[in-house]
Amino acid sequence: MTTRVAFAVNFDERAWIGGRNYLATLFRAVRQVAGSDVQLVLATGTRASTTLQNELPFLEVIRTPLMDRWAPAWVARKFRNLLDPDADAAFARLMRRSRIDVLSHSWGLANSGVKTLGWLPDFQFMHLPEYWSPKGLRTVQRMYRAACRSCDALVVSSQEARRDLEAFAPECTVPKHVLHFVSAPVKFESIPERDVLCVKYRLPSAYLHLPNQFWAHKNHRLVIEALAVLKQEGETVVTVACTGHTDDFRNPRAFQDLMARCHSAGVAANFRVLGLIPYEDMQGLMAHSRGVINPSRFEGWSTTVEEARTLGKRLLLSDIPVHREQAPEDAGYFGVDDARALAALMRDAAAREPAVQDADALAASYEQRLRRFGSEYMTLIGQL
Repeated sequence: MTTRVAFAVNFDERAWIGGRNYLATLFRAVRQVAGSDVQLVLATGTRASTTLQNELPFLEVIRTPLMDRWAPAWVARKFRNLLDPDADAAFARLMRRSRIDVLSHSWGLANSGVKTLGWLPDFQFMHLPEYWSPKGLRTVQRMYRAACRSCDALVVSSQEARRDLEAFAPECTVPKHVLHFVSAPVKFESIPERDVLCVKYRLPSAYLHLPNQFWAHKNHRLVIEALAVLKQEGETVVTVACTGHTDDFRNPRAFQDLMARCHSAGVAANFRVLGLIPYEDMQGLMAHSRGVINPSRFEGWSTTVEEARTLGKRLLLSDIPVHREQAPEDAGYFGVDDARALAALMRDAAAREPAVQDADALAASYEQRLRRFGSEYMTLIGQL
């Protein structure tokens, strides 16, 4: 008998690239290990923007106005949820009509007959509340507490997040699982040539890559300060290519302020903002770089680290617990406010020729990690 597993996400792919790639990779992993024994279903709004169904033909998609913000059905659903936060009767009916056995990476559906596996991506709000508005803090805390009360089990992405969960909700007694995700797959044979990418994006042949979205906690400013240190020391040939969405929904001025500092420090020529580019180009820029930087102040489980691991790249990482937990080989670490330490690592990495990688070996390693990801997830589903 086929098990039907649904994921409810109201997609805007441009605003949540990491989440989109996480789900796409999980879907591939499950398909690889479970085949047709599991039917994966994406529940999303009628106005949602997603290409997942085109990319993954085996994925069933349910579109519903219950997930369209300010649609009459959405308003009515939200009003009923205010009366009973632990119930979602309208969505539960949709899940039953769609013969869903498990609602995964979502909230609980009390007394619905549908098992729920909640996903709590990270607990940034506990460690960096200054990046949140009071309303945003209240909202995320309410959502997490509701998941702790009403889900049949919970999944987090790191041991560090599990410790945070225990501190956040010590009264929560449902099973808690750690599921380490892996990066999106790489078609090594389709990676664009370095010279093609350097011409396209006007980059020197030697550069470092910073592939994070421009949210304030991602700490791009430290890279600018490190470039300023290098400039003061007479080092002007280190270039950082930055890819990722430049909007920060919590701080609309973040990117503008960041670039103002970039120009005042005189390093705009070395801090190259490429914005949101095709994913194949992003993978190519990473593959041909002399190192990958993640200066983030907080991560749940770093997609940047996983992508760089898949491509066999050297990493320069902020010294935060989850980066140590991911434990990439040959990584260099620096404090989240230590521009001089980062500058030294950047100088060293930029001077190194990229190691020649064995694409077949990297692909085999990735496939092994992908299968493990899918198998561990299916074990969680089987335990519900």
